[in-house]
Amino acid sequence: MKKHIWRWVLLLTIFVLCAALPAAAQSKSVVWNRFDVDITVNPDGTFDVVEKQEIQFIGGPFTYGFRDISTDKTEGISDIRVGDVNGDYLQSSEEEPGTFYVDQRSGSVYVKWFFEPTTDAVRTFVIRYKVHGGLRYYDEGDQLWWKAVYADRPAEVRSSVVTVKVPAPAVIENMDTYFTMADMALLDAQTAKFTAKAPIPPGKPFEVRVQFTHGVVTGAAPSWQTQADQEAEVSRWRTVANVFVLFFGLMLIFLAPVGLYVLWHAFGRDPRPAIAPSYLPEPPSDLPPGMAGTLIDEKADTKEIIATIVDLARRGYLRMEEVMNDEDSGYSTRDFLYTRLKAPDDDLREYERYVLEKLFNGERDRKLSDLKNTFYKYNAEAQQLLSKAVAEEGFFVADPNKVRRKWLGFGAVLFLLTIILSCVGPAILSPLTDLGVLLGFGPFIFAIGLMILSFFMPKKTQQGADEAAKWEAFRTYLKNLDDYVELDKATELFERYLPYAIAFGLEKRYLRMWEPVQNVPAPTWYGPQPWHGPHHAPGRAPGRVPGHASPSAQGKGGGMPTLADASSGMSRSFASMSAGLASMLTVASSTLTSRPQSSSGSSGGWSGGGWSGGGSFGGGGGGGGGGGFG
Repeated sequence: MKKHIWRWVLLLTIFVLCAALPAAAQSKSVVWNRFDVDITVNPDGTFDVVEKQEIQFIGGPFTYGFRDISTDKTEGISDIRVGDVNGDYLQSSEEEPGTFYVDQRSGSVYVKWFFEPTTDAVRTFVIRYKVHGGLRYYDEGDQLWWKAVYADRPAEVRSSVVTVKVPAPAVIENMDTYFTMADMALLDAQTAKFTAKAPIPPGKPFEVRVQFTHGVVTGAAPSWQTQADQEAEVSRWRTVANVFVLFFGLMLIFLAPVGLYVLWHAFGRDPRPAIAPSYLPEPPSDLPPGMAGTLIDEKADTKEIIATIVDLARRGYLRMEEVMNDEDSGYSTRDFLYTRLKAPDDDLREYERYVLEKLFNGERDRKLSDLKNTFYKYNAEAQQLLSKAVAEEGFFVADPNKVRRKWLGFGAVLFLLTIILSCVGPAILSPLTDLGVLLGFGPFIFAIGLMILSFFMPKKTQQGADEAAKWEAFRTYLKNLDDYVELDKATELFERYLPYAIAFGLEKRYLRMWEPVQNVPAPTWYGPQPWHGPHHAPGRAPGRVPGHASPSAQGKGGGMPTLADASSGMSRSFASMSAGLASMLTVASSTLTSRPQSSSGSSGGWSGGGWSGGGSFGGGGGGGGGGGFG
């Protein structure tokens, strides 16, 4: 029993020790109580740096420190010494307390020193070194520019004083600090003192700059100075360029929508119609439904083609019949049979003749299912001919489809150019500005807007604007037909206005509007399944339709059932026939545009004057680097 107790005690002890180790490691840290730097410029052009670092060690033990002195904007570092209040350390690679070693690295000199293990104590270390080729030489005055307190350190510096002394008879003419706010004072003509106003957080350097009389110290401009001055010049203009690019880029973003509006106003805005009636109780002209729909929405699409097919049927060129497919046909049990009643004649416009010819393709009877994945080849041409027809009628300045494609093409080209320039431009402009990518935002917005605006760019003539206003008034009347007339007393309007309802996109509302009405004559050109009326069988010669509503159909053909015969022969209600007609329109819309699967397509200090050279921004001095303790 006792053996088990001691085993548990041992395990608990090990657990507590393991848990305490990370906590002890986490509490180990340092703080720079003071970081003072004395810099003395020598007559031979070198300068000596003495760093006095008072370190407060928290936790421990600490056994070494290191300093990584950057050699950027210098020609070398020499005469490195490390010590503390007891004297200098011995340069050695033994890594024993009281020793240090130096490692020359690419871009820096690494110094590491070792001391007796220290825990929860304050120690002061002194690092001395000589900098060669670290001064700048200008005719207006030579300069020392140095990061006295380096940025790469793990803790803040609570207090820092930097002193710079130049040799007589030179006098200090200008001085400044960067990254750290400091009080600046001249102790005498050759000595400048910089005192940090607040603790310096890790990651922030304390950079000082002093300009003094030219020609006192020997030497010439080092090799790196020319490049540094060029970079300073670029940096100076870079700020100006950034402001300009920011302003210009924002201006382009603002001007993009303004430019789009001006473009539309100049090339796409329709004239104001002379008269704009609120509604018209009948079609304002004999314009076919397809052209009327295109005139209103300024584009010819599938609904205008379907309206044209229905209008051709109403005018006696074809008949539509709901049929049942064979059960093993694989398409659908419901289909629609189109039967051509007469060939195209001179009464048809070019687009109507094209639609009728391609609908039957030389045959007399075509099922709607037979047009699947085939009619799409003719749909675009039919729409183009319809668009051409409204332009030739004098309603548009130019063919709406061509105008739309032209502006869409301009927008697409501009969009591609914007993408390319947005990828290449910032890289080209990177030496001058950081905001090059901003220049692409305005053109990008303009390009996207132009592609959208292209759909509104077809411009009507005065005649077209007047005619469109009248047809829009008739559309309003048709949309709210039941508010203007008693439908049960005007049943003849159903067939007459159905093609226009389709062209105006009102077919569903139009059919629902008529469903409650009794005794609506079924269209003579449409037969639901089953059809019990006295009509001829497919393939037989059609008869004449007496009293047909369309002038083009009168006196041509014969033998078709009359409107009264068709109505009395119906075995279904009007609601059922309406549902079948709606289904036919829906199926026709998808069928006429369907394509085979293999086909593709779409239907970022000093009041005495300026500096002699080197720019006026921080980061231009040498020194810096990093350091720490462990």
